[in-house]
Amino acid sequence: MARTAPPRSSLIRALGIAGWDSADPVVLAALATEAPLLLIGPHGSAKSLLLTRLAEALGLAHRHYNASLLSFDDLVGFPVPQGDRLVYLQTPATIWDAEAVFFDEISRCRAELQNKLFPIVHERVVQGVPLTKLRYRWAAMNPPPSEDAAAASYAGSEPLDIALADRFAFLVEAPAFGDLSAADQAQVVRCGGAPNADVGVRLGIAVRETQARIAATGEALGAAVAEYVPLVAQKLAAAGHPLSTRRAVQLGRNIVAVAAAMRVLGVDGKADAPCWTALRHSVPDAAWGHPVPGAQLLGAHRAAWEIARLDDQPELKALLSERDPVRRIARAVAATSVPPLEAGKVVADSFAALSRVEQLATAPSLMARVGARPDLPASCLELVALTYAEVAQYGGSSVTIANGGNDWKRNIASSDLARLDRDTPRGRVLTNAAIVLMRDEERFEFRDLARAYDRAAACFEERRGRDVTEPR
Repeated sequence: MARTAPPRSSLIRALGIAGWDSADPVVLAALATEAPLLLIGPHGSAKSLLLTRLAEALGLAHRHYNASLLSFDDLVGFPVPQGDRLVYLQTPATIWDAEAVFFDEISRCRAELQNKLFPIVHERVVQGVPLTKLRYRWAAMNPPPSEDAAAASYAGSEPLDIALADRFAFLVEAPAFGDLSAADQAQVVRCGGAPNADVGVRLGIAVRETQARIAATGEALGAAVAEYVPLVAQKLAAAGHPLSTRRAVQLGRNIVAVAAAMRVLGVDGKADAPCWTALRHSVPDAAWGHPVPGAQLLGAHRAAWEIARLDDQPELKALLSERDPVRRIARAVAATSVPPLEAGKVVADSFAALSRVEQLATAPSLMARVGARPDLPASCLELVALTYAEVAQYGGSSVTIANGGNDWKRNIASSDLARLDRDTPRGRVLTNAAIVLMRDEERFEFRDLARAYDRAAACFEERRGRDVTEPR
């Protein structure tokens, strides 16, 4: 899809760099808060050029280090004794008087050096000594190897230490040449572009205006941010991308800073634009080779944003805020004030999110409750009904257990199932569900199946005091 024309206020474009317009609010927010910034992208995508030109435009005393070749002495100088203490012989390349420092190729440096960079990035401290002049800490790296074996990877670009990556407040993925619009590609090929003469003045004004707006923006958005961040963290954790407590706090700060930057830049957008923009550039998983898929990240944002907005529908808000999927299903079936279509969607989505073992164990209890809600859309309950049918109609199935060897089904059949009382609903459900799983060669632990059944039965009994539907 072709990109729209860049906003007139594009600061990165004013630095002579085309195609980075969407990163304007993030870069400005990072400058205004003096928060660490990490750029991730392919070689030759202008990462180093951007950071160098930012330092030049702001008139900063800047140090650019290639982390793959860097030694610690290059940073601090050579230690020499002076009386009863050590001092460092400084050179023009040492870090002591720097206002901005840029660690290029940070994913290629040795592990022991990464550990020494940690306090510089996080605390502006080296060897326990504060770097009083240092304001900006920047870094760049190529994408590390990912879990996708088919994806091209950079030899030598290792996943960044998780703790170090978590110290970078903002992460920006640099656009490759193929991501640029045709006009931007033509500009890059022709001459690349030189900075505008007034970019330093414009950039300085934008930074100061953003800084001036952050406090008021935080007061205006504080309640909404405090609600949105835990919700989006919950959704990401469910998708296998949990946020650390530090990262959750940082995301809240980033949303406020990005909102202030957008206001200064005159960037128009939907009400959720600051949250979405900040979220996209605040999750550090890509730095250690486990990026959040775009669809999952957008889904987490949309779900959290919708819940945060539901102040006029408290029951639906409480329902969607429930973390446990089984309890969420039980609440949805019992929530008579929630529109049936919404309740049905919650049931369908939450049931689909369960594991196969949990689905088989939950379906019988759920079907008993669904019978009292004929208004729920049948299309939303299809998977529930099909799963229940498997448990209820297992009788035509057979399970083969090997005579010799260590067949995982043998212990379940001879020990776990033998102890069940088939005259109880629990015994019949667990027996039937176990046979379905064994028939389909889906290895499982019987204790997990039993726990899932007991949890589901308790959740539904809590909501409605009826017996569970019994398979025959």
